[in-house]
Amino acid sequence: MKTLWTGLIAACLMIPAAARADRADRLEKRGERMERQGERREKRGEKAEKKAEAKKEKADQLRAEGHDKAANALDRAADRQERRGERLEKQGQRREKRGERLEKRGQALEQRKANANAAAPATPADPGVSAAIPASPGK
Repeated sequence: MKTLWTGLIAACLMIPAAARADRADRLEKRGERMERQGERREKRGEKAEKKAEAKKEKADQLRAEGHDKAANALDRAADRQERRGERLEKQGQRREKRGERLEKRGQALEQRKANANAAAPATPADPGVSAAIPASPGK
């Protein structure tokens, strides 16, 4: 029974270490995904601004034909769409920057983990001998 409990406790203690093992990869992937989302959002913003410009041209055309109320309504819609486009573009830029930072953080974490593993000294086979003092041949 004691062995069972010891094994269970050991397994529970190992779970967080296993979860942290691939954290760097997940951070890096999340960063890449956020960058792509930011690019897409920027494109959508630019597209919305182009549509707003087309609506403004249409409103000018309607105003020239004497349809003032329709032109005013179309102008308001164009202004809303232009503001939305600008907002989307800003959000895209922010998301892209955040994605770059996340990706960089993931790479740094991965590098730090690799350096920690490489720099760890090997433990001596004989625990009675410290790593700083070389073993004497007479022992």
